[in-house]
Amino acid sequence: MPEKDENMSMQERIDYFYRQSGGPDSPEIDRILKEHLLNGKDHGVPGRKEEPKDAFTEVFLGDHSTQPILMGIMKMRFAMKEQWEAYLNTKQMERNQWDKMKNMN
Repeated sequence: MPEKDENMSMQERIDYFYRQSGGPDSPEIDRILKEHLLNGKDHGVPGRKEEPKDAFTEVFLGDHSTQPILMGIMKMRFAMKEQWEAYLNTKQMERNQWDKMKNMN
């Protein structure tokens, strides 16, 4: 899109896209959108489809007033995940020991 088109409204962007892609019923639209979401300069890391969670994280980590809150939430999430995995591993070991005992009898 030319530089002068950077200030287009969303509707103008949609119309521009349809003119370039052959209209709303074009079979190429899915491929074009997928390519744009993977490599568009406004959609995160090139080659990786940006998820809503990525956009949310980027916005809140970039704001100095919300960064400590988000970091705290992320630390809690990782700690809970580690505890949950430890619990599941313990349960699996108990189940394995129980199965061994049943097989011995």
